[in-house]
Amino acid sequence: MAASSLSIPQNSKGKGGDGLAAACAPLQVATSGSAPAPTPEDVRHPSHPSPSSQVEQHKKELHIAPMLNYSTREFRQLLRILSRRAVLWTEMVVDETVAHVSNLDEHLGFEPNTHPIVCQIGGNSPELCGGATSVVLEKYGYDECNLNIDCPSERVSGKREFGAVLMKKAELAKEIVKEMQNKANIPANGTSSNNNKVSIKCRIGVDDLDDLEFAAQFIETLQPVCKRFYLHARKCVLNGLMNARQNRSVPPLNYPRVYDLCRMFPDCDFWINGGIKKLEDARHIAYGTRVTAFSEDEENDAKKCDAQNLHQVPCQLCSIPNGSCIEPPTVAPSNLRGVMMGRAAIDDPCLFHDVDRYFFNEDTNPCKNRREVLERYCEYLERIYPRRCCDEDPRNSFEHPLPEVVMLRDYCEQCVDVYGPDLDRSDILACSHWSGLSKNNYSEQSLGATTKDKKTKDKHKVKPKIASKIIARSLKPVQGIFNGVPNSRSFRRCCDELGQNVTVRNCGPAYILRKAMQSVPLNVLDLEFKTS
Repeated sequence: MAASSLSIPQNSKGKGGDGLAAACAPLQVATSGSAPAPTPEDVRHPSHPSPSSQVEQHKKELHIAPMLNYSTREFRQLLRILSRRAVLWTEMVVDETVAHVSNLDEHLGFEPNTHPIVCQIGGNSPELCGGATSVVLEKYGYDECNLNIDCPSERVSGKREFGAVLMKKAELAKEIVKEMQNKANIPANGTSSNNNKVSIKCRIGVDDLDDLEFAAQFIETLQPVCKRFYLHARKCVLNGLMNARQNRSVPPLNYPRVYDLCRMFPDCDFWINGGIKKLEDARHIAYGTRVTAFSEDEENDAKKCDAQNLHQVPCQLCSIPNGSCIEPPTVAPSNLRGVMMGRAAIDDPCLFHDVDRYFFNEDTNPCKNRREVLERYCEYLERIYPRRCCDEDPRNSFEHPLPEVVMLRDYCEQCVDVYGPDLDRSDILACSHWSGLSKNNYSEQSLGATTKDKKTKDKHKVKPKIASKIIARSLKPVQGIFNGVPNSRSFRRCCDELGQNVTVRNCGPAYILRKAMQSVPLNVLDLEFKTS
């Protein structure tokens, strides 16, 4: 299709473009001709798909967005504990980092159980991005390599000239992706490689280039070399006029434009990102509000489409700040492959405990309560960040790969209360001092040798072998794990206190987390998750 022959759907041009005609079109087809009317059993809730839609259901995906300083290997592991099916992403890795840094494990390493996982790279050099793609896919075994054409920060799109600014340089972006595809198709073992391993994450507009025609032209230019697009459904403003936080909230969301692009490019796959805060919203957007069409008169369908076409940016029907339009489609476009959520995973990671059952239609979820999640996360931390309180090795645990050391004893005088003999995890929690303490005095009585006075006294006696950044990275993902749960503030307060205490740092991040768990009432730890 030539660039000049792009067909812009009616009522879609300009900033108020509306693409819900794309979602309505399948209704007209489904109710025309001699096709039999669906039975009541065929009209089901999206979490219980009808047999005819079962295959389509399993094609949908839920992704956890790449977030700078958040999407670390620890964060990804916590989300993997909560969901076996969600697709995880790394934070953006710059192409020059892959090309020149000697210790790539620190930036690209991940645990085998993390699949499916996508590595996002950023850069503006076809050669470097191509080389990074080869390393990501062939050496480290990621499932997909994504090019960042989304980041609007001044440091990235301004000084470094990659990220979202590449939307203004579509031909350069095409050359980059072409080289990435070339490298992705060079198999390491002589077998054929998957052509769907390279993708793009971008906005739907940039600066004043904010209409369907511009977004369509960008995808038209890129589609010969890429068929997979993750669309952040709002434009971005460059040149430092908005910071990163503002670019995530001020420009209005425009879901209808994404639906339009799905209709215009049926040979491409799309995922929608931006403003999705609940699993219910994620499912309605991915699957549509109806799985199968009702047996209605065509005139009624047309009226419904007309009503939906009132949704446009700025949207008065959605009643969302800044005129955003977040209306889900009635019938989702078949090439809208899924959704992407980000900030919700930071603020409330346990929101994703029900992803496997509610979104992917699995029979069960991996964990039943927060105790199970934290126990598994502690076990993970104990594997990758072993304690350094019981060895005499002078090397520091600073980055991956960590030094292999020999433990001379099983526990020290500090961590004996957690790792001492004849104590299993349930005993530790059951015998915690919480039951006899008030919220105001737990810290002084239950932490024993970890009070501020002790920290000051022993500050110069203990040589920390575990770097503070490892402690911080390990505790950061669980800061919101008790979001909205009463009687749980002590957990975060305890993590903060112990995380800054050099006298306990060598006992490892898992020890700190287990001590913080002792500050939480047992009924809160064992409170079963509520399903969506």
